[in-house]
Amino acid sequence: MSKNTIRFYAVLALVLVAFSVIVFVVPFEKNAAFWVSYVFAIIAICAQAYVQSKAFNSGMPARSKFYGFPIGKIGLVYLIAQLILSILFMALGAYIPVWISVVVFVLLFCAAAVGFIAVDATRDEVERQDEKLKADVNRMRALQSKASHLVSLCKTPEARKAVLEVSDALKYSDPVSSDATREAEDNLASVIDVLQSAIVDDDIESIKTLCKDAIGSISERNRICKLNK
Repeated sequence: MSKNTIRFYAVLALVLVAFSVIVFVVPFEKNAAFWVSYVFAIIAICAQAYVQSKAFNSGMPARSKFYGFPIGKIGLVYLIAQLILSILFMALGAYIPVWISVVVFVLLFCAAAVGFIAVDATRDEVERQDEKLKADVNRMRALQSKASHLVSLCKTPEARKAVLEVSDALKYSDPVSSDATREAEDNLASVIDVLQSAIVDDDIESIKTLCKDAIGSISERNRICKLNK
């Protein structure tokens, strides 16, 4: 258990103690409304242990913790609202039927639970999309890196100029891959592999031809990217 987790549980314990001391010291009538209000307040305090750990688990990456702020906010808003309403119903318990407090507290709890589930599901989807985007850009990043490396392997200015054009075209190409661009990327990857061999052999004519093919594949991919936006 991390130090931050221990601190958080210590704060929750202090909130529980402080609330209990206040409501038992203040001369509220200890009727059914009081006990219902007290029980729901304790539930709200204890629920924070689950909600906040779900939002900011110590094992989560920083990005996931950032996405957890809306979840934590829902938990805190629920806690504050429940504590205020609990004290209010304790004070007015002699004038308000107990069933009203039960209905209000149950509705508040359900609203918080629905909000928690919805926001947590949204975070899961955002994280899934992040991972998908990361995977989608990996292939083009690899091709860009390889093309940039091939420039340094060129032995003549003529070869370097042709390969540099391919590297620049890749550098400014949309980095996000998709099913629609897969074929063009496969062709491009094959051309770059053959281009590497031509550069090693210093075959200027093959280098020029392959660079033209690579530029053509990049242009076709760029066209597909624009059509799919």
